[in-house]
Amino acid sequence: MFAPQRLSAKSIGIKVVSSLSAALASVVCSSAMAMPVIDFGVAKNFSGFFFGDVAGAADVEGRLAVGGNLTRGFDVGYRNPFNASYPSLVVQGHVSLLSPWGGFGGSVYNGPTYATDTNASIGPSTGAWITQHTAMGEIVYGGSLNAAAWQYGSATQNASFLDFGAAEAQLSGLSTQLASQAQNGSWSFANGGISLVGDGASDVQVFNLGAVGNLSNLSLSNIKPGAHVVINSSAAQVSFSGFGGGDQVHSPDLLAQHRDRLVFNLSNATEVSVNTFLNGSVLALNAHVTGSGHLEGILMAHSMGPSANGNQLELGYEPFVPTSPVSEPQSLVLLVAGLGLLGMRSRRRQPRD
Repeated sequence: MFAPQRLSAKSIGIKVVSSLSAALASVVCSSAMAMPVIDFGVAKNFSGFFFGDVAGAADVEGRLAVGGNLTRGFDVGYRNPFNASYPSLVVQGHVSLLSPWGGFGGSVYNGPTYATDTNASIGPSTGAWITQHTAMGEIVYGGSLNAAAWQYGSATQNASFLDFGAAEAQLSGLSTQLASQAQNGSWSFANGGISLVGDGASDVQVFNLGAVGNLSNLSLSNIKPGAHVVINSSAAQVSFSGFGGGDQVHSPDLLAQHRDRLVFNLSNATEVSVNTFLNGSVLALNAHVTGSGHLEGILMAHSMGPSANGNQLELGYEPFVPTSPVSEPQSLVLLVAGLGLLGMRSRRRQPRD
């Protein structure tokens, strides 16, 4: 017969604390996995961030990063913040600012020469600095530079200025995580488009559209003020047309009001066309993007070029607001309990006088 094992208060305390620590770690881990921090990393500094070539655009109002070659000239950076010090155009390969109609075309700017809020309006229509007081911008390139002196302010050759490989890995991981999120809103085909209805409470509202690729006439409702919105589509070909939100800075619709916190995650897309005014950022790392519309957000894709009819997309200036990690209530409860037990254990172990 073996005598039953007796555990001291000390050993019991160690086991309780150990179990609590493991449970707490599990909850914190599951909390972190539940919703990733939505942060575009270095790409958040740009209006367009591409890993392949860019063969044309109507213009890019903010900064532009190209991991391949830039083969056409167009205006870049005229709505950059006042007195910004970051380069307006970063190209890892060759830069050619030639116009498709012959000669050189477009200029690389760096926002206004006087203090003003360049994001107080949509587009250049009310920006007096566009033609009168616009600073010239910096180009950083890795290969060759084919441009006229009047098209930019300064140029530096540095192929390693941006780590496009690291940026692609980070964004790819984010896209995969977003695609795996459970839907907490609902959607349906309605009024010739897609109606997206939130739960009115979530800080991050997720909609999973499956293989739906025709994203036209979108409407968004019942979204918590200040919430982030993730719209997932697994379609290989995605097109945006019809209503994509208001085109004014104070537009009343929720697509426009959440434009700086809305992301279309197109994880499987290889072709994307934008032929309307679209609010929100687009994450489509494997896609070639074309279109004749305007994207008021950040476009992150493989490449961009003119449509078959020669029309070109305009990329607006709308910085994305990242989410912040928030501890869940269960985590906080366990943390408080754990700290209490550890404190009790510490007091019991203190030497007596």
